[in-house]
Amino acid sequence: MPLNILVVDRSAPIADTQGNELIARHIFPILRRDHHLTLVAPVSGDEAAARAAMADLFDEVHLVPRARRIPSIAGSLEPALARRGLRVSAPIDSAAAGRLRSAIHEAVGARRVDVAHVRQLPMAGFAADVGTTPCLLELIDSEALASARDPDRSLRGAVRRRLAPGIERRAIRAFDVVTLVAEPDARAVRALDPDRRVEVVANGVDVEAFRPRPDVPIDPDSIVFVGAMSFGPNIAAVEWFIREILPRIVAIRPAATFTVVGRDPTPAIEELGSRPGVTVTGRVDDVRAYLAAASVVVTPMVSGSGIKNKVLEALAMQRPVASTPLGVEGVAAVAGRDLVVASDPDELARAIAGLLADRGEAERIAVNGRRLVEAMYTWEAAAARYAGLYAELAAGGPR
Repeated sequence: MPLNILVVDRSAPIADTQGNELIARHIFPILRRDHHLTLVAPVSGDEAAARAAMADLFDEVHLVPRARRIPSIAGSLEPALARRGLRVSAPIDSAAAGRLRSAIHEAVGARRVDVAHVRQLPMAGFAADVGTTPCLLELIDSEALASARDPDRSLRGAVRRRLAPGIERRAIRAFDVVTLVAEPDARAVRALDPDRRVEVVANGVDVEAFRPRPDVPIDPDSIVFVGAMSFGPNIAAVEWFIREILPRIVAIRPAATFTVVGRDPTPAIEELGSRPGVTVTGRVDDVRAYLAAASVVVTPMVSGSGIKNKVLEALAMQRPVASTPLGVEGVAAVAGRDLVVASDPDELARAIAGLLADRGEAERIAVNGRRLVEAMYTWEAAAARYAGLYAELAAGGPR
């Protein structure tokens, strides 16, 4: 039965460079085939361009201008501040939150809403603005888990670790269902409130866009990492790999090179790019060219949480992946069959050097990785899980 779904998002999903936007841009066109989707979201920049970029995603779009992106922790305060009429402008923006509340009320008033789908922790406070409508919160990752793993020992990191569990606990209580992309994140959220229904909806990958490229020559000594290089866990992973793992690989295979592919590299990452054998590309038009030519794709994560789109994309392109356990957390892969996993620096370095040296073994693992994503990680499957949850919530009626 077609349902009216209200989507309240942290940002207008206009590109696939952020994980949350990538998910939105793949699942909502599928869900729209059977349901009426209305989006309410903040937008920065050109509103007309944003609407054009989302033309295939939603039936109705309500955009609220905003100067800056909603912060993950402090932004959670905005709805309550707006509800009390308090004005705070930096780093959070309660006036923008007030405008977003008005847009939600307008959308709810214009059409019966069967289910509200609220996306990400900072938006949880807007659940109060949809009345008795059944509500689903898509957290994607657990802020409590990510902050606990964050190696940042600054005051900011300490404050985040202190506040995140309480903010997440209070947020999920307003929702009938909470979803996350990986089981470790789901366990962390269940521990905050054992009575809350928490489900895992794994990310997918476009196996047609990310497919094997036998026409692209493979660089026999190329190791590649792909990820936004302004993102803390990616920064920590690359720094650790360059300092601890790469020298060990080079000691075994002197010609080995490491390429960091991703937008917005920090000055520290750019400086590491001056080391012998290391290249930092910054933003590129298409990461697939770098993945296709890589002998090994690495995800040496030492912090963070959630399923890694970069892993699914590399597996889909039939490239051998070598990772720390955190890098492949949430992926139902078998170590040694679908990819290589090691946490000890010496062990990981030897495994990567072994893949560089043994093309046959690397290809065996790569083929198995492609089969895995084809079988288990499709956007159609993710959308179907949300469609099922929508049906359950709508059948239960108002809260």
